[in-house]
Amino acid sequence: MKFLSKYKNKIIIGLLIFIALFIAFKQVQAQKSKDPTVLNPKKDIVVTPVVQNIKSELTLAGSVSASEIANLRFQNSGKLVWIGVKIGDRVKKWQSIASLDKAQLQKSLQTQFNNYRTNLSQFWDTQDKYKDTVVTDTVQRILDRTQYSLDNNVISYEISDMAIKEATLYSPIAGVVTNIDQPLTGTNITPATASFTIINPESVFFKSEIDQAEVTKIYIGQKATIRIDAFPDASYDSEITYISFIPVAGQTSTVYEIRFKLPVDNKNLSYRLGMDGDALITLEQQDNVLVIPLDALNDDNGKTYVWVKNNNDLVKTYVSTGIENESEIQILEGLNSNDSVVIKKI
Repeated sequence: MKFLSKYKNKIIIGLLIFIALFIAFKQVQAQKSKDPTVLNPKKDIVVTPVVQNIKSELTLAGSVSASEIANLRFQNSGKLVWIGVKIGDRVKKWQSIASLDKAQLQKSLQTQFNNYRTNLSQFWDTQDKYKDTVVTDTVQRILDRTQYSLDNNVISYEISDMAIKEATLYSPIAGVVTNIDQPLTGTNITPATASFTIINPESVFFKSEIDQAEVTKIYIGQKATIRIDAFPDASYDSEITYISFIPVAGQTSTVYEIRFKLPVDNKNLSYRLGMDGDALITLEQQDNVLVIPLDALNDDNGKTYVWVKNNNDLVKTYVSTGIENESEIQILEGLNSNDSVVIKKI
């Protein structure tokens, strides 16, 4: 205790000096770690440029759709007397789907025919009446009126005949019935209340949307790979078949519809509308080029540089770059395969 009392002040001064030196040492070390020209073995990563293949890819989310979708409606209102299909049925091209009651339509057609015969008789009576007279303006107007009346009767008859033909719906495509608004016969319908939807499962394609900043990078016929979430172990070689000229309506940003071929046999309906997936488009590709990690790049007012290790020093080296993807970038000039590139982790 006497020893501590005797040298107490010296011990305190010594401790304060030690603490000051320790703090100063730490500050120097911290300054060195912040100096980008100094290698920090604990944080920095040293990599070597490698010669390999690199490609830039664009991944777009999308879903399965179909190009042949027929929404069928009657042209006229009437009583629904026959439905020849149900949801899930397969139909052939031009197969009859449903029909309205034709009895009233046929009576209307007969009435129009009778009106036509009556007007035709009146037409010839008028012609006979004025055939030996001088055709004045008044006579000519009478003759014209009878001709117009006869023409209207012909048009009315043709309309009634069209109504009978349109009383039966036919499918313009082969496909599967996916919707029937009114499945019960004996009900009176209008064109808006009785529609039938038929989709051709062999016409499926993959649909996606692409941002305006990227649409200029693609073109029709460009190769792509399609993956469907429902079939995680399968991928399909595809190509772009359609790029919309106008943007998709209702989106918060400007995007365009893009379509891809889906080369599948869909007779068993494995690929259904709305199935989600991704389209992978290769934008650029180079083989046997110099590549480094993207994290190694740094920016200096628009100029790109990397840190190259030279003994214990780091040299700021400007480079020219090419293709890049999410993790790597091609080096065109400034490096070789023997350089040691440092990724700074500050």
